[in-house]
Amino acid sequence: MQKPVTAALQPTRVTLSYKRVHTDAVATKKLGLGFFKSHVRRLFTELLNLFFNHDWLFWLIGLINRRIKVVGSVFLAYPANDEYSDAYTYRWRARTMKWNPRPIGFFWQNGKIGVKFAISASNGQFSDPANKDNLCQLVERMEKLRKLFSAKHKTFAGILPGVLFLKRLVRETPEADVTAEVVKQVIGKVKSLEGLSEDTPVIVLGGKGFIGRRVVASLPHGTVYSVDIAGNNGQSVWPSHLQGKPVLLVNISLNSALGQYIRLLWPEAVVVNEVYPEPSQELAQQLRAVGCHCYHVVGVKARALPSFPGGYQGGIPCCAAWQSEKMEALFKRIV
Repeated sequence: MQKPVTAALQPTRVTLSYKRVHTDAVATKKLGLGFFKSHVRRLFTELLNLFFNHDWLFWLIGLINRRIKVVGSVFLAYPANDEYSDAYTYRWRARTMKWNPRPIGFFWQNGKIGVKFAISASNGQFSDPANKDNLCQLVERMEKLRKLFSAKHKTFAGILPGVLFLKRLVRETPEADVTAEVVKQVIGKVKSLEGLSEDTPVIVLGGKGFIGRRVVASLPHGTVYSVDIAGNNGQSVWPSHLQGKPVLLVNISLNSALGQYIRLLWPEAVVVNEVYPEPSQELAQQLRAVGCHCYHVVGVKARALPSFPGGYQGGIPCCAAWQSEKMEALFKRIV
């Protein structure tokens, strides 16, 4: 699989051949490299927790960081599915870290270090009112970690920033601003790559959501259409008058949302997915059958140890990044 190519705030793309990806995956399985790499990554996590996961050590690092200011952020990730969970830790370990953040690695972005932590709870559990106390304790722990490291930011993956903000458990959401900026840049570049005009209509799935409304506000008025069940009595309003015309469909809703609208798409529609995780192989095949090109927003160029799995290799998710003049957005074409 080719690595995404980058340009400062002007992301480029890499086209992934379905045949090549499938062939490479089969070859990797035959060689057992995937099995070996998964155990190396998980053993790294075990060693990290054994030798690094100590508050006194975090405090010592923070004491040094007050002067050199190299640790910029603590980031909390969570698995979108078992594949992502297995990429980082053994399942018996995952059961011990449902709401207890454990370190899983580091990343470097524009001269600053971020420390990656993870829990094993998932989307449905974040939205469950019964888990509000768990969320409160989670935010308190991440804030304590931020202070121990003397880091400027704490950030959260996926839907967590929006959930925590709505529940008034956090006041600042730097993840949303970074994501909206990256998506805006990717929209512009994809239009250029696909030969679409600047005034090509943009349909935003989740346009009234936590990040979606920021993206909608950043685009020219009159060219953007928000498709969201919020405020519409549980029904989304689809711009059917655009049928057959060149459009850009941007998914900033849920991973499952894109699949619900495939039957309404046409070959002139180009899809940009920002949602975690990246579209599945089955979804990619459905888009291919329609004749749509599809791009996935990887995030921001950075180095990570271990690298982020799946569709985020070669960079870090938008929610883990911080704004900087040299920030480089990454995306890749998957169909």
